[in-house]
Amino acid sequence: MTLIPLSRLLIEGRSDDHPVALRDGTLINFARFRADVMDATVRFRDCRRAALVSQDSYHFTVGFYGLLHAGADIVLLPNNKPGSLQTSAEEFDLLIDDALIEKGQGQTVELKPINGERFALDFLTSGSTGAPKKVSKNLAMLEREIATLDTLWGKNSGYGPVFDTVSHQHVYGLTFKLLWPLMAGRPFSATTHTLWESLFAELPPDAVVVSSPAHLERMGGIVPIPKAQSPRRIFSAGAPLSLAASQQAETVFGCRPTEIFGSTETGAFATRTQTKGDEPWNLLPNMAIRCDDNGCLVLHSPFVGHDWLTTADLIEPLTDGFRFLGRADRIAKIEGKRIALTAVEQSLTQLPFVKEAAVALLQGEPMRLVAAVVPSEKGQAALNDMGKFRFGRLLRSNLCATLEAAGIPRQWRFVGELPAKALGKRCDADICALFDEGT
Repeated sequence: MTLIPLSRLLIEGRSDDHPVALRDGTLINFARFRADVMDATVRFRDCRRAALVSQDSYHFTVGFYGLLHAGADIVLLPNNKPGSLQTSAEEFDLLIDDALIEKGQGQTVELKPINGERFALDFLTSGSTGAPKKVSKNLAMLEREIATLDTLWGKNSGYGPVFDTVSHQHVYGLTFKLLWPLMAGRPFSATTHTLWESLFAELPPDAVVVSSPAHLERMGGIVPIPKAQSPRRIFSAGAPLSLAASQQAETVFGCRPTEIFGSTETGAFATRTQTKGDEPWNLLPNMAIRCDDNGCLVLHSPFVGHDWLTTADLIEPLTDGFRFLGRADRIAKIEGKRIALTAVEQSLTQLPFVKEAAVALLQGEPMRLVAAVVPSEKGQAALNDMGKFRFGRLLRSNLCATLEAAGIPRQWRFVGELPAKALGKRCDADICALFDEGT
């Protein structure tokens, strides 16, 4: 099916009965979508900047296009929690949620083309330290990215509906679940599924699933779906997926995830599908990379402009891509030693007592390396028998075989699950908060 640019979607349009979204088994067609956007455009015409936090993906898309056709800027928060709304209150003059979208009055207006070059989208993200960061984009950037994605995977993804376990508030979910399907004429589910069981209950054959390590790393014990129900493709982004999770996804779904490497700033720029483990990442078409003096990836992407972007991703450059070595912003200097926090986590997870681990640098005098650990079955038994203090000493003594003293955590928290963001990314501030709470 022909791609229609996002900026002209409501002008060129599709047939009135073309499916746009799916909610509770009922299709929402293009005629209703156009009518809902016209109504939203009238209601938002006096708005300058709006925070769009609708949880229903169809409502979100109506608000998204209503704001753009009204000439307003859109602020996308990482979530709709009270803390995020309060912290970002000065960034917008109108808050749009599901209830506001549902109050449509059937008003009509002539929809004019959107200026795709206008920077109308502001993503407010929280980085590894938890500090908010603004990234501005326009529709033209997203159109170029989607055209490349469709060239790579469009024909093999079919025209079944798109289901997801990720938020459309983030650029990955927005692009892969909503905007790409809209451009390609593929319907999307209005529901973001937090549980696999609810997704499986609605999943038709030949669908596309947009997910992340936050869900794909937790599929153990799930019964495989019938082969006739298998999706055409599964996408994963947000963090590298483990080989075990990739294999488990294939067992459950019948296909291995297509992993996407990128960020809010860069958009998608590399991909891989794991078969042996630790496969290198292959660049998307027309991408160029180099390393700076610190070994960090520097990217030139047609999606984001003409400048080279320096990232905090440590890489080993290869002929057609790169091998990811970790994040430069996860290198800490402790007692005069450069300590890679990722390496400490890897050493911990190699112990038979540890299922998952996350380490962070706790500020203060002196700074301390701390670790949150999800014990394995063997580790939980040892923890129950020895208590927290002695179990922590056991982990420290085991780490002495692989780590310098400066790289061994000084404090521990033993938890049932590690705190993580929506896509499976971990935030150092959330790990440190476990110690502030004195748990």
